[in-house]
Amino acid sequence: MTRSKIAAYPFDVRPGQVASNLQEALSAVEQASGAGASLLALPEKWPTSFLDSYSPEIRRESEAALGTVHDAASKCDLTVIGSAPGGDSPKPSNELHLLGAGGSHRPYRKRMLFSPTGEGRQVERGEAMPLAVETPVGKVLGVVCYDLRFPEICRAAMTAQADIFVCVAQWPWPRVPVFELMSRARAAENQVWTLSCNRAGEASLGGKGEVMRFPGMALCIDPLGEVSARVDDGQLLLAEIDLDMASKVRKSVPLARDLERAGLWPGQPLS
Repeated sequence: MTRSKIAAYPFDVRPGQVASNLQEALSAVEQASGAGASLLALPEKWPTSFLDSYSPEIRRESEAALGTVHDAASKCDLTVIGSAPGGDSPKPSNELHLLGAGGSHRPYRKRMLFSPTGEGRQVERGEAMPLAVETPVGKVLGVVCYDLRFPEICRAAMTAQADIFVCVAQWPWPRVPVFELMSRARAAENQVWTLSCNRAGEASLGGKGEVMRFPGMALCIDPLGEVSARVDDGQLLLAEIDLDMASKVRKSVPLARDLERAGLWPGQPLS
């Protein structure tokens, strides 16, 4: 069996407080690596949270924080996945990153922007599909928060033959049960180990002054859609996964083969 330990830290991300958020991330790197984890997920936009606008100064601070986490994670053979403001345009994208062991990668920019809070006013929409990244723990493919609701986006986990599918999020109450439901559904429909990380605390997002509450939830879900480990208090989640299980599940119920036979594999012409 190919067993690995993975982790997630759904901490309270403070808007605009990059130094404070960085210390939380570095603490998680230390705890996760000390427990033998190979992969650590942090919440969506963990360096900055959501802001009405992103000044050049806050974007430089955020980039510096990513560099600090990359260096720390590299020293302990840990891969860290999260998202942050990214890109070179005046309005940043919500960009996924993988840092540490295996290099620094920016494989995806959030495509499904959350219209109820006007996310499109703050960031640019990504135009590409998620890409899997080879890491020491296996092929990791990530999406960002609202992407999770769309199987059209998340199907990339199957087509890329990812070993681990990750969702980093700021997904508030009262929609938290949907976050768990969608996480389990994506794991089962793509037959992939899934790690979901949803921040803790409270924040006013979207410029309307509405205070949103977050659950501090992290989930590890097996390729059958069963939750194998969870936290609901904003603390570090540690879980052990058996990567061979996905191969057995895919062989038992060959979803990918049957999609292709039905002419529904992405890229196949529809008759």
